[in-house]
Amino acid sequence: MLEVVRIHGRSVAASILLGVTAALLTACAHAKEIYATTCSSPKVTFVIGIKQILAGSCSDEYVAQPTETIHVGQRIQVTARAGEAMPFSDDQRVLREISRTRDRRTAEYQAVRPGTAGLDIHYGPPCPDAEATGESTSPRFSGTDVCALLALRVLPAK
Repeated sequence: MLEVVRIHGRSVAASILLGVTAALLTACAHAKEIYATTCSSPKVTFVIGIKQILAGSCSDEYVAQPTETIHVGQRIQVTARAGEAMPFSDDQRVLREISRTRDRRTAEYQAVRPGTAGLDIHYGPPCPDAEATGESTSPRFSGTDVCALLALRVLPAK
């Protein structure tokens, strides 16, 4: 009789463990949809604090982002996909590059004074479409191939 209870006890414990595992898997599956995509990775990714901005579309084109507001001292990490150009600051007095990895695919910029700056690319008119409107943006400087990928408004430190 003792042996039967022991075996039964193990089977009850195993059933509980299986039930908990199934509940967790079901909860995870409902929390986030799992899907496959044929889109390539974004051409450029910006990270500001915990915010991640993808500057690319599924059609493998750059997408110009709306203006972001940051404060003096904040940093922006920029990662370019292999084979893509690294965006550059159009005003080093406001937004300065402070580091770059050996493979030249990741750089970090820091806001050093209040003002406006942009992380730009050499793209060639027409510039990439704007994320908000889907319409083509114009070159940053008339007669150039410099296009704004991420415009920044830098405010004084908090």
